[in-house]
Amino acid sequence: MRTLIADDDHARAKGIAEACIARGLVVENASHGAAALELALEHVPDMVICPIELPIIDAIRLAEILRGNPRTRGVGFVFLVEDEFDAPIAMDPRDVTVLSPWLVEDVLHHVDAALERNTRFGSSPSDSEISGKLTQISLADLLQIFQMNRKTGALRVVHTSGKRSGAVLVRGGQVIDATIPLADGTAITREKALYRMLTWRDGRFEFMPGDSPGAPRIQAPTRTLLLEGMRQKDELERNRGDLPAGISRLRVLAKPEEIAAISHAGVREMIGAVGTYQRVSEIVDHCRLPDYQVLCALSDLLGRGILTVERPSGLSEDGLAEGEGKIFSELEVRRLREWSSAVRPRGGSVIKVPVLCGDRALLEDFRAALAESDDFSPDPRMAREPRPAGNLGHFPLGDGLSLRLIALPAEASYAPLLEVIGYGMLGAIVLSARACEEDRRRIESELSGLMPPSGAVLHLVREEAGEEPELAAPSVSVLPRATGRERLEFLRGLFARLLP
Repeated sequence: MRTLIADDDHARAKGIAEACIARGLVVENASHGAAALELALEHVPDMVICPIELPIIDAIRLAEILRGNPRTRGVGFVFLVEDEFDAPIAMDPRDVTVLSPWLVEDVLHHVDAALERNTRFGSSPSDSEISGKLTQISLADLLQIFQMNRKTGALRVVHTSGKRSGAVLVRGGQVIDATIPLADGTAITREKALYRMLTWRDGRFEFMPGDSPGAPRIQAPTRTLLLEGMRQKDELERNRGDLPAGISRLRVLAKPEEIAAISHAGVREMIGAVGTYQRVSEIVDHCRLPDYQVLCALSDLLGRGILTVERPSGLSEDGLAEGEGKIFSELEVRRLREWSSAVRPRGGSVIKVPVLCGDRALLEDFRAALAESDDFSPDPRMAREPRPAGNLGHFPLGDGLSLRLIALPAEASYAPLLEVIGYGMLGAIVLSARACEEDRRRIESELSGLMPPSGAVLHLVREEAGEEPELAAPSVSVLPRATGRERLEFLRGLFARLLP
């Protein structure tokens, strides 16, 4: 296996290189991203080991360039990160991260895991055998050709939007696996992934010959898969108007004992997913059954009164059309992307906004307000088990960049953690039961050395019924109790004050 170590920390790079050579790996070294790119194009590596923050070309951009080249598309990455919050939001399923202090044995353990994972998506051949556009030949026709010619390899498909991609593994003409990575680090797999890719009409593909070790995760003959996949595609297109829209938000009405009485495990899984994700598109992503079956089941549960729609047909309860419920405008997203590119935060593809919590109830109100918007993706773990510390969720900004909100108690004892999550910080939001001048100054002092010059610390306090809160400073605001348009406008104004 050929390994490329790209690192400007020469002592760390030397230690990792010596350990890799001792394991029989072929190793090359580069001190910055540009040199790594040149070496990777000359001698295609199986694996690149590098910190997120590489000089000249950072690790995220290096991965994007190599993945965009057919010769180097199969390269896997081991990212060295300061903490879990520095990991890219939309990592490729072949990649792994190693947390500081980057012990050599930990790096090697992850290298082994990454190489094993990488082989499931095919090796790194020098050239693709077939490439083209789905508008010229459909995925179903491609797989039939591979079946007739008993092809073995990995077929990679990228949707025109660039936000969706997938891989189909073929052995002897038979489909043996399929995967679509999701932005939250999970993936759609097996038949469900294949059936979804069969619905993609626009995009590009390339076929890399070479066997992928491991037992098949799809057992059905390719002909059977294609017939069932195309049947579900036709049914989905014919009945789309009768199925819940992807933007719709669902809520469970049934009592726990009624749900427990449902015999079908897949249906119970869907009801559980409604409690975690709410949006139909996210529920469909995270249920194991194929998309069409999930949508039909959700439609049935709606008809039986077990679920209810809170945002039907692309409209909110306040009459907001799809796209009008976003917090960030296209211009604001562009400003964030330009700022990230210029400042190059240590977080790589992640811009961070700590949410310092001094009031648990206010944190839940704030999280619920964010969930009402169309562009915020809540972290499902926080939704399932609310807690004072952890990822609240993120705003996708395109091309793998995101703005992530990280909850942390506002107590002085937690201040050292701010230094860990402070890399790539845009600003901060503080949630308080009341506007306390002493606490406000203490927190702003703790954050002063971590934020960029343009960074702002904004304070939110609770709106008490019948009381007009005393605002201690212009940076202090009151989170409205009312849901819908009023609170959405408040959030837009709040985040606009954080923009660089």
